[in-house]
Amino acid sequence: MSSITTFTPLSKLKPYKNNWRVQVKCLHSWRQNTSFGDTFEMVLADQWGNKIHASCKKNHMYRIQRVLPAGQWAVIENVQLNAAGGQYRTTRHPYKMTISDESVVRGSDLTDHRIFLSLASYEEIGNGTLETHFLIDVIGKVHDLGDVLTVKAQGQDKKRVQFRLIDSQGNDLACCLWGSYAEQIEAIIDECKDRTIVCLIRFAKISFFRGEVQITNAFDASRLYINPTEPEVVELTERLSDDHLLLSPFDKSNGKKDGKRIQYDWGEAEIKQISEVNAANQVEVCKIECTIEAIDTDWAWFYFGCNRHNKRVNKIPKVDYEKMSKIDKPMFRCEVCNANVTNVSPKFKLHLVVKDDTDSCNLMLLGSVAKSIIGISADDLWDGSYGDIEDPEILPEPIRALVGKSFCFGLSICSDNVTNGSSTFLVLEVCSGNKLMSIETDSEALSDMGTASSTMSSAGVLMLDTNSPEDPKTPFSKRKEDDVDLPDLTSTSKKLCTKWIKQEKAKKD
Repeated sequence: MSSITTFTPLSKLKPYKNNWRVQVKCLHSWRQNTSFGDTFEMVLADQWGNKIHASCKKNHMYRIQRVLPAGQWAVIENVQLNAAGGQYRTTRHPYKMTISDESVVRGSDLTDHRIFLSLASYEEIGNGTLETHFLIDVIGKVHDLGDVLTVKAQGQDKKRVQFRLIDSQGNDLACCLWGSYAEQIEAIIDECKDRTIVCLIRFAKISFFRGEVQITNAFDASRLYINPTEPEVVELTERLSDDHLLLSPFDKSNGKKDGKRIQYDWGEAEIKQISEVNAANQVEVCKIECTIEAIDTDWAWFYFGCNRHNKRVNKIPKVDYEKMSKIDKPMFRCEVCNANVTNVSPKFKLHLVVKDDTDSCNLMLLGSVAKSIIGISADDLWDGSYGDIEDPEILPEPIRALVGKSFCFGLSICSDNVTNGSSTFLVLEVCSGNKLMSIETDSEALSDMGTASSTMSSAGVLMLDTNSPEDPKTPFSKRKEDDVDLPDLTSTSKKLCTKWIKQEKAKKD
């Protein structure tokens, strides 16, 4: 066995000289096309666990591949060192190694099966403490695996698969793999149909997609292990394969997504008056205790979304939707699928005007949040027509019945509200009512209408004679996964008239 004392640790390498002698293992290698021609890129590690990025030109590629394939050890002498840089870096070493004509590379008899992982915690990934220009190692159980799709990216057809990764504590992260990495997933889907899939992604990129942290491959620099059996991770793989492993119910630190829902620790959120919300000058979440004064019928109460990922779909030109009903299953264009789809249904997008003792404001409730106060799905309330809404005053009775009822809402005050003057606030949660002041009511209890138990006791209607409000803008940040990136006006939300639906308080004899 080679003596470790005759080699310089990678952490000690400096660019002031070239005649270094190191013993390294190739953790990963790939061919990279640049404006200067093809290069061969590698991530190397020594027996102390130090790592460095190495590169050589095309004319040395086959020699290096032969002597130092992935997973093998070799001795390298006489290398150049330059400052490490680039948008995505595979290691934290300040220098990058270049193997040139003067370099000597030969095999080594060292046996060490470690893969020298540096696993990042989901908490660090989610809370933004990690620098995104450094690639990371991440492992997790595959959850909510979508289909492998062929989509158009940068003018080329590429395969893509989206899923979520769960760690051993139940925290989860969004993940999207492209190209050959998606093909690796595709190849084992049938084989693992009834089994848990555990993924280890080495040198993965931290990115952001529609406001959420997402893990993805860094072109060809990443390496994907499916159900890894390497000694360093075999125990973790077994733990993650436990069928009883569940998503953690709450992520108090960063409010990132928990499964399909964004979760915040609403017990810690401050209760604000509406006048304070309207005057807010910083991005935050808070709670308000309010009464629904009106349904803002400037907006449709629903939109059509793709059932695969709950994103808005667009109507296709020259299709007569006016004559179609639920049984016709017309085709829509889904930009996420990059395809025409028929598996669509209505999704809630409810605009409310609410009031407390200090002021009033406009709220928007999406998807499952709206359902939690209505108690009925959007599909059940829909009249089956795909045509444009011609009379926005016509609302389903369970929606009209919301007027006059009181709730404690968890709100997002986002940058669009603070800096762009948007007067519409997104409701993230319907909170419990333990802090709501007692309000006398003559209206029917919301629980009697089959709504969720998280709603507050209902209240009498506040009568307010007012003109139409200014056009509210829809906030674009901190949206739920099933309702993000919704344009404000579509064929189902045309502003045909401006009228609020109000319910008068019953007079007592």
